[in-house]
Amino acid sequence: MSIQVKKILCCVAMRPSSEVVLLRALHEAQAHDAQVQVMHVIPSFDAAMATPIMSFMGEEKFRKLAEEHKQETTALIRKEIEELNGRILREHLEGSVDRITDIHVYEGDPELEILNMADHLKADMIVMGTHTKGPTQYTFMGSVARKVIKRARVPVLLVPPVGH
Repeated sequence: MSIQVKKILCCVAMRPSSEVVLLRALHEAQAHDAQVQVMHVIPSFDAAMATPIMSFMGEEKFRKLAEEHKQETTALIRKEIEELNGRILREHLEGSVDRITDIHVYEGDPELEILNMADHLKADMIVMGTHTKGPTQYTFMGSVARKVIKRARVPVLLVPPVGH
């Protein structure tokens, strides 16, 4: 039984390993004649940190500043992903078709945002990186990757960190 892969959700964390993750997703897309949607999740601002800052600067000013920061960060991340895609196409996939159809940047819980986006897009595969947190817990897989694997309804392709 072969799996039809036409929509790939590629999750990047904007770390040095993101290039390898995106390259892997683009290779998969090329092999399956699929489209890639790239996603980055900005973790939500911790409420324990936000409360003292809000009390100091005022809630309205804090929320305005947070929204401005989110817009700037989103634009920067989109630009970095576009540049990364261009470099990959030039250096690794010369002559290939650009298979990225959209770039999504969200704020929230990474695990939930990834799973929700995969469902929303009706993705056939999720491609994401892993990272090492040291010799103890989550040695080969980050906690987000571990949680996504447990709850995903589609195959998840994990790309190990560079050098592993």
